[in-house]
Amino acid sequence: MRAIKELGQHFLLDAGIAARIADLGQISPGDRIWEIGPGHGILTHEILSRGAALEAFELDSRLAKPLSEKFSEGMQLKIIDILKLDWDAQIAAGSQPLKLIANIPYQITSPLLYRLEKHHESFSRIVMMIQKEVAERLSASPGGKNYGPLTLRLALKYDIHSAFMVGKEYFEPVPKVDSMVISMTPRQYPPEIKYPALFHALIIAAFAHRRKTLRNNLLPMIGKDKMQRLENLSTMDFGLRAQTLSEKDFICLSDLIAQL
Repeated sequence: MRAIKELGQHFLLDAGIAARIADLGQISPGDRIWEIGPGHGILTHEILSRGAALEAFELDSRLAKPLSEKFSEGMQLKIIDILKLDWDAQIAAGSQPLKLIANIPYQITSPLLYRLEKHHESFSRIVMMIQKEVAERLSASPGGKNYGPLTLRLALKYDIHSAFMVGKEYFEPVPKVDSMVISMTPRQYPPEIKYPALFHALIIAAFAHRRKTLRNNLLPMIGKDKMQRLENLSTMDFGLRAQTLSEKDFICLSDLIAQL
């Protein structure tokens, strides 16, 4: 079956890699697991062989029959766009917490990550293969070129680790980029964010132009007068760029801006 370019299909060919991904899921018999984009079922087989109760979500209707015939037991298959799924209803339909183990279609990575951010309380473990570039952004440290709003937002909810890289040669058709398998587990001691909406607006504004200073990026958000008051309240150097600030720095900044 030929891949559909518009769906971002790149089918994994190596069963050994699929087994490594499933192993990272730390699957116990009866675990409730979501798989997004099962494709031809190479990872599906590994998940089910470990005794999981699998809910698989596939957009390509051509795959409904072969998947259903190949995995007649243990899998509930839905032919649906995962981004159009009613996540609240689907999560509530079974036991919690659940796990997500999947090889993610490239073009849905960012919107999917934001859904996982929103529903973080429902997942005990996430193992995903995504673009190497996105994985590097998720695990970036302050000061690096990949550090930004996505890093900060997801780190508030999850501890994220890069497990291993998968070269593009292990897929059919061959993609243009390499992939990375990451694991995400709920952050044990998340920081308190007193003003979540303000915090998220702050990090978006701070990174709006990466080459500009923090001062110049925040001016359109809070105005000249508040910017001056903020500098008087804070000991921070606003001549720095946003990528040099830590999570703690941004939390302190959002608390100060709330006082202006």
